[in-house]
Amino acid sequence: MIALGIELLMGRALITQWDNREKPEWPPHPDRVFMALVAAWGETGEDAAQRAALEWLEKLSPPSIAVALETSLRTSFTTYVPVNDDSKPIGKNGPYGAMGSLPIGRNRQPRHFPAIIPRSPTWYLCWADVKFPMNMRPVMEHLCGLVSYLGHSASPVRMWIEENPPNSNLVPDDNRATMRLRVFGPGRTAYLKNRYDAGLRPQPSRWEGYAPPLPETDGPEFDSPFDPSLFVLRQVAGRRFGLESCGIVAMAIRRELARRHGPNAPEWIVGQASDGNASKQPRPAFLPLGFVDHKHADGHLLGIAVVIPSTFEHTEQLFELLGRHNGNEQYGIELGMPYLSLTVINPQFEDREVGTLHLGLDERPEGQRAFTLKSFPWTQPATVWKTVTPLVLRQHASERLALEERVSEACVDSGYPVPVAVRVSLAPLINGVPHSRSFHLRLGQSPSSRLLVHAEIEFPMAIPGPVLIGEGRNAGYGAFRPDTRENMS
Repeated sequence: MIALGIELLMGRALITQWDNREKPEWPPHPDRVFMALVAAWGETGEDAAQRAALEWLEKLSPPSIAVALETSLRTSFTTYVPVNDDSKPIGKNGPYGAMGSLPIGRNRQPRHFPAIIPRSPTWYLCWADVKFPMNMRPVMEHLCGLVSYLGHSASPVRMWIEENPPNSNLVPDDNRATMRLRVFGPGRTAYLKNRYDAGLRPQPSRWEGYAPPLPETDGPEFDSPFDPSLFVLRQVAGRRFGLESCGIVAMAIRRELARRHGPNAPEWIVGQASDGNASKQPRPAFLPLGFVDHKHADGHLLGIAVVIPSTFEHTEQLFELLGRHNGNEQYGIELGMPYLSLTVINPQFEDREVGTLHLGLDERPEGQRAFTLKSFPWTQPATVWKTVTPLVLRQHASERLALEERVSEACVDSGYPVPVAVRVSLAPLINGVPHSRSFHLRLGQSPSSRLLVHAEIEFPMAIPGPVLIGEGRNAGYGAFRPDTRENMS
């Protein structure tokens, strides 16, 4: 392994986002570190051996990063700075004001200097399974020693080659990306020099998705009740529904599949046994893919994922029914491709129609999908999980049984291990998720017979998703998202 260590000598970074000079950038993008190396090389004579080292470094794959993501912001201030390419003392409105002791002035424009203070001033760029060529390491060590600042001269740093960096907490992964950072690549050194020689500012380099590393699986393995492969149907047209509508949307899907099947639809489609009670057979679940866990999240549905139980025996028949339609040229749906045209009704208002919903198979690669429509945000193994839709708890014989105990009981009944910690709340635990009272039971059941609660659950081991728990989990209630924290403490 090779790693570059960088330390903020003043404990704070004065670096701005490339597209917004009023906001700080953190973590520093790998290309910013590379640009600092190129700047140090250019400012100290453009040594040929150092350039060869830079051109070797730029050909490596994007690095993983070990960095403290916890930060605090300093109040940004505005100052007026003379414009470098306009030294005229007189503007269109007359002479500029005096500058200090100088009797004449210059054109000055506002500049913002947002500063950010990370929990740790040191971070690392790491390349696993890579070693320096024998003649390259001393050259790179010397070049690192020449770097004096990062991004702005007000952010002095020191840089070195680190032998034993900490474990990375961000790794390149476009499919699971939680943030996108600028990275360098082949030809970056030559590009930066050419732009500098031409008196031009460099343009941003290519972007790479980064995500937390996958957790290690050294402990006991868990046999999930659901297949980890999600069958994602994204909304292509129709009314915008919220997460609160998960029950009636699932009902509309079952009704459409039953119509396509014809008379005597089986239990795994209609969800009811011959005696009218809820079916006990394994059957598909319909996971609502709502826009959540983002500062602008509002919980609206972007699609539905069909989740298959691990013991389900009718997968081929299900997919055949999903593709049994006449196509739709307007939305680019071909014959035989999974597509659902749904009429959504609300049984609590005398089966009144509340809108239509058109769902088509999302064939795009994971990296090109909206984050909510990717599989990873719903299936990443984790010990801590939080509700996106509230659990439906059945009325318990003992009213003295605590809600936390009832949630633990629901976990076991749904095929999951007994949690080591449970937190229950009526209010949402994820940004963009509605309050539990905003959800309605899918069959017009009396509120006294069922209780809807949000919950945060910690399991004794990493559990792969999807995680659906409680009564009504096949209709999208009790849907969870993984939390990347190690535990609930």
